[in-house]
Amino acid sequence: MAALSDYLESGLLNHIFRGGTFSKPSNISLALTSGVPLDSNTGQTIPELPSGINGSGTGYSRIDLGAPNNETWSHLTTDIASGIGTIRNSGQLVFNTALLDWGWVSGIAITDHADVGSGNLLMHAQLDNPRIIYTGDNAKFDASTLEISFK
Repeated sequence: MAALSDYLESGLLNHIFRGGTFSKPSNISLALTSGVPLDSNTGQTIPELPSGINGSGTGYSRIDLGAPNNETWSHLTTDIASGIGTIRNSGQLVFNTALLDWGWVSGIAITDHADVGSGNLLMHAQLDNPRIIYTGDNAKFDASTLEISFK
């Protein structure tokens, strides 16, 4: 992931340096976007793919990873040994099959809520290989291909 949201930056800075509290999210979800979100976006304002168009379901929904856990994310010993603060997805992450064309997908967002158009934006990035998702396609991240780090 390339960027922290303003929400996460503010919460972490206040927690670490000012003695404020910032609770760990109770849910982590992945969202696909048709553009790259801005740091100032929220879970409601990211350019997320629609779950419905003209009353028809598109098949799109966020991937609900549930509460933060060690089963979903791995911290490789090679990364620890080299001092790289990176975690990666432990298993394959597959979005639902597109029931209608989803169009251009160029970004990803991590939110703290499973429902489309809800919650807070935590992190976001531009995809290295953006593409058009057509009816019948599945967008996915193979194991260890979604890397998250603070830089």
